[in-house]
Amino acid sequence: MDKSLFTSLLAVNFFQFIWLLTYKKIFMLRESLALTFCVVIQFGLGFLIHSPYIALFQLPFFLLQFIFSVKRLSNWFSPSLLISFEIALITLSWIPTLDTWDILHYNQQISNATYDSYFFLFVFLQQLVLFLVIGLMNYLWKRYFPHDTPALLPKKYRLLSVFLLFLLFLAVLIKQVNVLSGDSFSLLYSLFIIVGYTCLISWNLLLVLKSNNEKQYIALLTETYNREKNKISLSHEFRQDYNNFLQNLTTYLEVGDQKKALEQLKRLIQYSDSLLTPNLYRKVSVINNLPVQALLTSFLNKVLSANIHLSLHITENLTNIDMNIVDFIRCFSILLDNAYEATERTSNPSIEITITGTASTITIEIDNTYSNQVSIPFSTFLQNNFSTKEGHQGKGLYIFINILKNYKYASHNFTNKNNHFIAKFTIPKKI
Repeated sequence: MDKSLFTSLLAVNFFQFIWLLTYKKIFMLRESLALTFCVVIQFGLGFLIHSPYIALFQLPFFLLQFIFSVKRLSNWFSPSLLISFEIALITLSWIPTLDTWDILHYNQQISNATYDSYFFLFVFLQQLVLFLVIGLMNYLWKRYFPHDTPALLPKKYRLLSVFLLFLLFLAVLIKQVNVLSGDSFSLLYSLFIIVGYTCLISWNLLLVLKSNNEKQYIALLTETYNREKNKISLSHEFRQDYNNFLQNLTTYLEVGDQKKALEQLKRLIQYSDSLLTPNLYRKVSVINNLPVQALLTSFLNKVLSANIHLSLHITENLTNIDMNIVDFIRCFSILLDNAYEATERTSNPSIEITITGTASTITIEIDNTYSNQVSIPFSTFLQNNFSTKEGHQGKGLYIFINILKNYKYASHNFTNKNNHFIAKFTIPKKI
């Protein structure tokens, strides 16, 4: 097969990957359009330029895809695995169709006329097989990655990723040489290498993700258990001390010492406050999304240690978010960090978090107090590099807005009223 035609057909394969496999799972609209523009150029150049080096025009697509993936997923391993998956699936679709047809031609088992007559039929079959394989991958993704994503890997794995890509492109080069030489046995061996180690690494990735989730879950359970244990210990102590408090209070009231009676009553209220307040950690456990649960648990620890009054209202378990989990965590954490920083300057710090939903949407609302000593236009808060705190970059809300722009049906709203800043965003549920 001519190298130029080969490059153009690969561009069509890449187009299928962009819109059938990676769109919304990894890349958003702008990134997908940029990649599409890249493969359209590759497709056109394949017909305009006839040179053995035309295959190098595949590299800009892989490079751009790798850069976008690293930026969005914050590790190198997932982009490397994505490229490995693409090449493995393309190889699976080419070998029983166009590669087999080329080998038969190179070995002179079919004539030039027969090869040319049925060539475009095999082109169609290759695209069809790839379409069906991508459909299978989408099913497996929903089956085995319902809540998690490789973006949640605990490490970046840079060296391993570079080594993986080196072996991958080496195997692809060997596979192409086997096709051009008409060696069917070595071609199947190359297929085994490409697809085999991709499946092996994917399986290990799944095990790492599950292990990481289990560790997070155990840590959350341990933290909840320790807090419940402390509550029980305090309640036992409270039983013993409660009678003493009441006896002392009764004595002060009998002798008419109202001042000491009020002091004793305040001490009783303060002492029992930790036992009488709602169990916020138990409310967080309603959420059945481990990354979000971990984020809120960490935020509760920080807020309670800073003596900030916190209210939680949760009616959604967040299991069917139609948003990349990394983007959702970033948006949520930005609003939480802004709320915490704003309350540090107030005399009456308070934060209220509400997570509700309808049949088709999920809404996150964070209401916090803030100091309004200096009059600043509300629109200024949303500008890039603006911050009321010295030394802060002021990119939080600006990044938050830009992330949500990538999601067509997501919306947000900011309001301020009576020294309260209210941030809210709504995203759709998966159908």
